[in-house]
Amino acid sequence: MDPIVQAASRIDTDRVVELASAFCATPSPRGEERWLAEVIAEVLDRPGIDFHIEDVVAGRPNVIARVAGNGERAPLVLNGHMDASVHPGPWQNDPADPWVSEGRLFGGGVTDMKGALAAMVAAVEAASEWPSLPGDLVLHAVMHHDTIGLGAKYALASEGPHRGFGICGEPSGLSIHTGNGGALKFEVKLMGRSAHVSRLEEGVDALEAAVDVYQAIKALAWEHEACERLPDLPRLQVGELQAGTAPAAVADTAIVRGDLRTVPGMDRVSVKRAIEEAVSEACPGGVTSRVRIIAVQQPFLGATDGPFVEALSAAHTQIRGTAPKVTNELPGQAFVTDAADMAAAGLETVVYGVGDWHYAPNEWVDIGELADSARVYLAVAAAFA
Repeated sequence: MDPIVQAASRIDTDRVVELASAFCATPSPRGEERWLAEVIAEVLDRPGIDFHIEDVVAGRPNVIARVAGNGERAPLVLNGHMDASVHPGPWQNDPADPWVSEGRLFGGGVTDMKGALAAMVAAVEAASEWPSLPGDLVLHAVMHHDTIGLGAKYALASEGPHRGFGICGEPSGLSIHTGNGGALKFEVKLMGRSAHVSRLEEGVDALEAAVDVYQAIKALAWEHEACERLPDLPRLQVGELQAGTAPAAVADTAIVRGDLRTVPGMDRVSVKRAIEEAVSEACPGGVTSRVRIIAVQQPFLGATDGPFVEALSAAHTQIRGTAPKVTNELPGQAFVTDAADMAAAGLETVVYGVGDWHYAPNEWVDIGELADSARVYLAVAAAFA
């Protein structure tokens, strides 16, 4: 039997929905990945799968699983992160109590990225009964993706592999996504002097300064060389302002935080310098400032063609009935993914995952796409040699 057809037949849709529902029913905000790791480990504890749980920091583990192949090709790594932020609402139902409606699975974190993680676990589960894979199939279910990719960095540094192929399951709508920007998150702290409204003249208003700083940073023309594959970057959002202690008091401190999505060649030193100069010019007398870069991830430029992309495209086409889009467009272009670390470690990598992510209530994935993504993962593992 054709291995793609055979792979498709071995994935049960209800099983993938069951896994995705169980994962969404196990909240795993940043710092609390352990319980989801235990759920995944329980699924993978079966003959044919070598797995282990390893703390990256105390109480925050990765789950690593491997189905051995015959060595005909280098390993294929499936990467999915366990930490999931869930929009605070209002949701139609409890996001930790997933539900199915009109062919869709709704649940907290299902697009980013518990749906894809469930599809990957289902593929590994089915692969454990495959007669002979051409190469190892490896699952990295990682903690703390959030910008810096700590879990993926640790897994790759501690045990690799450092050659082979990788699929990062971030939501791509089952398009093959080939590139995204890096990220530099920053914090500006402004310090003035507090005073009561009755003594305004004695105060130095850090909040007023923060408004000017916000405008100055938004107006920056970032020094960079344009990247043909990331034409919509750099891209900036200043999304957080904290200031003051009381309505009638001059704010003695203000904190402004933002996120710059970067192209290759942009680095934290030059970006910090540009922010410092803008802040210095915007701040009035009496306000002092401090700028910090608080998170960094590099850009990802992955494979756009070649045998691996062709194998993934062929599996998708045969299973879904239409060819996948190979793209680097927005919104994925402005995502931050562990694909950057996979590629840096030596893996030929693409992003391919279910869902069209929005940070919004009532996250959902199409159940047919969810199950088909698991079929594609297994088909690539079985047919790509």
